[in-house]
Amino acid sequence: MSAVDERAERSGGGEVAPEEVTIIGAGLVGSLLAVVLRHRGYRVTMYERWTDPRDAPAASAGRSINLVATARGLRALDALPPGIRERLLKLGTKVYGRVIHAAGGGDAAFQPYGRDDECNYSVSRRELNMFLLGEAEAAGATIKFGHKVLDVDAPDDAAEPTTLKFETECGAISASRCFGPVVAADGGGSAIRRSVGAFSATEEKLPAGYKEMTFPKDCAASLDDRGLHIWPRGTHFLMGLANRDGSFTGTIYAANEGATDSFDAVEASLETARAWLEANYADALPLLGGAERAARQLVEHPRGFLGTVRTAPWRLGTRVVLVGDAAHAIVPFFGQGMNCGFEDVAALADELATKWPPGGQARPALERALIAYEASRKPNADAIADLALENYVEMMAATADPVFMKRKAVEAAMERDADLGARFRSRYAMVCYGGGRGPGSIGYAAAQRLGVVQWAIVSELADGLEDPALADKHLDRKKAAALLDARLLPLQRELGVDIQTVGH
Repeated sequence: MSAVDERAERSGGGEVAPEEVTIIGAGLVGSLLAVVLRHRGYRVTMYERWTDPRDAPAASAGRSINLVATARGLRALDALPPGIRERLLKLGTKVYGRVIHAAGGGDAAFQPYGRDDECNYSVSRRELNMFLLGEAEAAGATIKFGHKVLDVDAPDDAAEPTTLKFETECGAISASRCFGPVVAADGGGSAIRRSVGAFSATEEKLPAGYKEMTFPKDCAASLDDRGLHIWPRGTHFLMGLANRDGSFTGTIYAANEGATDSFDAVEASLETARAWLEANYADALPLLGGAERAARQLVEHPRGFLGTVRTAPWRLGTRVVLVGDAAHAIVPFFGQGMNCGFEDVAALADELATKWPPGGQARPALERALIAYEASRKPNADAIADLALENYVEMMAATADPVFMKRKAVEAAMERDADLGARFRSRYAMVCYGGGRGPGSIGYAAAQRLGVVQWAIVSELADGLEDPALADKHLDRKKAAALLDARLLPLQRELGVDIQTVGH
């Protein structure tokens, strides 16, 4: 036995059989993939750089963004025993739409996400990750924490294994030789992706960042826990999502640099932060626990950075395949980062089950599965990356714009109409409540194309509307039906989508 093999045995390395799947990264996507594959009969070993979060105290406040689980992402759980989905949903709170707090105060405006029964779920990243890890272990996955990827050796000889080199938390070097596929689910800064020369990635940083701003339970009681609260201020904004304990996790987004309205400017002192908050978010300060507490959070909490990662290709033969943020990290402004990753899980698991079932060792079959996975997912991942960037501008500025609000009201009226709603769903609804793998399902790329045509129709129908509250009365249903028939239905047919697949 070589010295490397001896160290591998001592540090938990060794050989991984041809039919076993090795997952790198025990975050949300990696853990869910482990659960799904184990329930389908695959052997799974998962490595994670950090220690087990279930053994560590909760992280202090700072940069966490509450996750939004939508029907699209939750469809990945459909193949699992129903109890898993039910227990997962109990971790979250239902969110039915946006609540817009315009500058200058006044009554907040509610903008529904979809129809009355359609909602998203606000959930803590930490709680969800711990839940999925528990489910992965219960399903029989092997999880090895404290393993930092140092290098990946992928020989040209297909008969040779892929060798992963790790550093363990105690400083030992460990090697694992993987004869089966290695799935990189280790996030936007993926060590696997960066260690494999075949992967080319672009990383586009947004010139804005974010900070957590907690709304304490005893101060936020007046906030409607069924809405995503947004305080749009043109070049920056504050948002808040409810937690199960009655508090809200808030996030403030602003430019990183600049003489005014930037984190560099407002972080200068508590006095500067307080003055800026009082000038821009006076109505939110009592909900945040007062100006002094809010200013301290703004100055002291760490700043998070935002960016988009695009990768090509997503696989190296049958050796390595990328999923989730490792393949396509996106900004959080459509709430689809996790949901897109969960769709990756469903697509990859389906392709493996169809073309490379458990026990299968034929490399050509595995390669066909990975080719089909990438072909189905990359166009959709590119589309949601673009949509998320567009939604950044919408949330920061457009949500409080009177013209935008009138158009959104007409859009909602069309969805509520029995006839029009059978042929029309908003772009938001298609993005969040679409998806799935069945006939007629609407992927992100299709939602992106349909959304452009639909918004032009909505904008035309909203002309002349004076008050968003009068949208139902204003809507010309005959004209709307004609526009849908002439402009939208031909594109739906071209894309092969069925609007009836959108929903919970």
